Amino acid sequence: MDVIVAAPPVITPSEPPSGAFLLAAGLRARGIEAGFLDLSLAFFRHIFGSAPSGRGMPDVASALRYLEENEAYTPQGHRTASGTLNSAMGNFSRLFPGWRLTLMDASPPVPVHDPHGVAVLCEGGETPFKGFWNEYLLPVLERHKPSRVFISISYLSQLAAGIELAGYLRTRGFDFLVGGSLPNSLSRTGNGFRLLKEVIPETVTGDGSEVLGAESRERMLDRLDWPLMIRDWDYISGRPVIPFALTTGCYWNRCLFCPDSDWQLEVFGEEVLSRFLDTVPSELMERRPILHFIDSAVPPGPLRRALPFLEERGLDFYTFARPEPWLPGMARDLSSAGCLMLQMGVESGSRTLLDRYCKGIDPDDSLRALRSCAEEGIRTYAYMLLGLPGESEEDIGSSLELLTKAGDSLDFINLSIFNLPEHCRLVSMAAEFGIELLDPPESEDCIRLYRPFLYRGRNPRVPARRRIADGFSSIPSVARALRRTPRWFRTSHFPMMQVDGRRS
Repeated sequence: MDVIVAAPPVITPSEPPSGAFLLAAGLRARGIEAGFLDLSLAFFRHIFGSAPSGRGMPDVASALRYLEENEAYTPQGHRTASGTLNSAMGNFSRLFPGWRLTLMDASPPVPVHDPHGVAVLCEGGETPFKGFWNEYLLPVLERHKPSRVFISISYLSQLAAGIELAGYLRTRGFDFLVGGSLPNSLSRTGNGFRLLKEVIPETVTGDGSEVLGAESRERMLDRLDWPLMIRDWDYISGRPVIPFALTTGCYWNRCLFCPDSDWQLEVFGEEVLSRFLDTVPSELMERRPILHFIDSAVPPGPLRRALPFLEERGLDFYTFARPEPWLPGMARDLSSAGCLMLQMGVESGSRTLLDRYCKGIDPDDSLRALRSCAEEGIRTYAYMLLGLPGESEEDIGSSLELLTKAGDSLDFINLSIFNLPEHCRLVSMAAEFGIELLDPPESEDCIRLYRPFLYRGRNPRVPARRRIADGFSSIPSVARALRRTPRWFRTSHFPMMQVDGRRS
């Protein structure tokens, strides 16, 4: 095998991590024998397969059956099953003092933002991953004999295992590179890429195109074929969820606190999708897969052009869309083509606040989008953003009013609190907006994507937390959406949640 593209633990085990999966797909489309290896999924299976059973122990087998054998989940059934699996993760964590493992995270007993500290920990002590590398990974490497291994790290939850995996490969003489969206973000808009590079000198940035050679001018996502799967597709999901990108970047690209405002929109075209779908194995197509378009904000043009391909093949999908005027008019076509859910950055009900930060969203459009999608049987997942600098009680009242009017159009909700990216246009304009930039409480020698701040001497995140508990949760539509919104497995399972009046 030419290459193995590996994703280290921990990523939620319900669909392939998109970065590693699409890199392997891009390499395969160019004739490179690229195998995709989801080490995170294998790690979860390793834990669940060895979980003790019996009185007082989580019933892991029943929980897995529920999540794997049902194409539609009830909120209560999903909450029980995923909670059982998370309890099994907690029991496994206790074998390694100081570690905390969940279905979505891995926290070592040292600050995860300190790569040097994590490296020392991994070199000198017992970790949850040490036995796993020898028991599972080494046989895979010996069997396939890759000329190179690419380690793709997308999230902080993978960093500890990624650092340990790099050391494991290095000591055994394997040629490897480390990349992914986390190193890319640290190098472009965060802080601490140098520290990561010191711990893992093999770290690189980019989309992987450089491995094709200097003469190539092609973007990696311009051609995609189904990658070689090193392990069976055994994701914990009632239907297979397949990640795909119609575009990268954001077509709005003007938000003041977007860390990627210099990342230009790139469209890959419906022909890339058509080719990729032709290579999906027939046995997977028979299981009614769901496409997850991972676009930051899918533009209306590429999305509309993709609909005939999806409808022709009978494929369901979900994606993230800006709640703009075009969306209500497309709702019926989206539903007919198989759209199960739209994630929408509603963010606020205050037009004043949205305009201040150049969001390009109108609350009236958000309300129309939520209602139109719900009427056409499309699940809605609204993202609200609280704690923006200068957010007033009047602004909060406008958001409460919007969500109240949305009523039963609101299926799922994410009440998040504003973080100020380390590098964005708002940082350069901080004084103009009354923002005081603070040095981080920890040492400067750390990796971070966000920086602490005050607004006119106060931290707006503190009252935002109170408002979530006191104000938003008291609205009936929000309370229902919160009860329905799964805590674990997140968006991969949302399109399969049973909601009255929504398509399945």
